[in-house]
Formats: sequence, C-alpha cells, structure tokens
Amino acid sequence: MTSSATTIFPSEFDSSWLGFGGLHGGLVIASMLHAASAETTATPVALAAHLNKPVEPGPVDVRIDVERGGRTPSVRASIADSASALVRLTRDTGGDTRSWPVGASPVGSVDPEQLPPLELPVEVAPFSRYLDIRPINAARPFAGGPDPEFEMWIRILSPIEFSTQERAAVLLDASPPGLLATLDSVVAIPTVELSAYFPPAEDMHIPMDDQWHHLRHRTAWANDDLCVDEAELRTSAGRLAGQARQLRRILAP
Repeated sequence: MTSSATTIFPSEFDSSWLGFGGLHGGLVIASMLHAASAETTATPVALAAHLNKPVEPGPVDVRIDVERGGRTPSVRASIADSASALVRLTRDTGGDTRSWPVGASPVGSVDPEQLPPLELPVEVAPFSRYLDIRPINAARPFAGGPDPEFEMWIRILSPIEFSTQERAAVLLDASPPGLLATLDSVVAIPTVELSAYFPPAEDMHIPMDDQWHHLRHRTAWANDDLCVDEAELRTSAGRLAGQARQLRRILAP
C-alpha cells in the first residue's frame, strides 16, 4: 500500500485531495505551515487557523506577513479570502522536549498491520485514499454508537515529503469528526477554526513504512449547529507529535 518514492511539497493540489467541497483542511493548514517555515527558516510550534470557505483545487498561493522576528518569530499566513492563520515558530529545537504521560507505545504491543483497515467512502472524502486508518476502539462513522471518540493507528500514503509538523497537521485533521460515531446517517461537519500545537523538534525524515501514528479524536461538546473536537497525536514510540482543538459547523443532512 505504500511506496518508498517521495515528492517535494507541491505548490498545486488536485481534486484527489478534496474533503467536503474543498481541499482537505489539514492539507490547507500544512500548506500555511510550510510557507511560514520557508519564510522564517524556523520550526512551527503553534497555529490558530480560520477556514472561511473551501479552498479549491489548483495552485495554492500562501501569502506570508511577518509580524515578529527573532528567535520566536510569528507570521500571518493567508490563502486569498479562504483561509488564514497566525503561526508561531521557534529557532530553538535543541535538547529534549518532555511530554506526559511518559512511556512507550500508547497501546502497548498492538501491531497496526494486524488490525483491519477502515474504508472511508472516497466519493464523500476523496482525500481518504491517501490515508491508512486502523481503528483500535469500536467506534465507526455513522454506526450510532454511544461515544463520540475514535482511537486509531493512522499513516499518510501520499508520496509528498511532509515535514514533521506538516505531517502532524494533516493527521490531526484526518479522523472523521467524533460526533459521526454517534450518528446513523451522513452529515457534513466541516472545520471553521482550528488551533494546533507541535512540540519543537528537529525535522525527522521517517521512512514511509514507519510513519504510523496513534490518534485519539473526540467531540468534547455539541449542539444542533456547532461542535468542538479535540485530538492528540503520538508517534509509534509514544512521543507527542501534536494536539488540536477545532470548532466545526454541523450542516443539515
């Protein structure tokens, strides 16, 4: 299912990366992180993004306005009138970054290769063709279950050579919304705001066959119109790779 070949981060995306009408939100955010890092030659550690309307396939032109330089620069990233973000970065990635809880693989000795894959409908979410998802808990989209939380092993199958933070951004927005586990019919729940945090670390070029991450994604609260999701992403060794909270709209079926 994977290939060892990689390609550089593209400046143009086709319709295979579509989500609900526009480009997958995690990819849009990764594009802004990529531009911010290239502009400042620093490592992203935090992002607050607003997704105002779907980003269409085609050239992705990210405008960068530097608000602050120095060791911890911050920039404004924007894509036309579709998306914008405040990105904070650091030039200090030396030393060990501690995170809790401390331990090895978050699910013990479970081998993701031995778990059955979750097949998402490509006609609903085309970008899912680039994901390999192996559910750990019993939650499934549109299964009418009791808990709005997905726990899974996940990796990206696309040959794009993402940086550590860009990969985390895509994966933090790759799970179905937690609320979908409690529903029994198809409902679109797009992201409108997302905040994400990445522990500072030197970029790691991980072989594609080793890019498994453990992801917990849950809905914290919901009403008839809005919900808030929380996500935590760890490497297969248990190292914290990123955290996110996102505000979503619940669209009528």
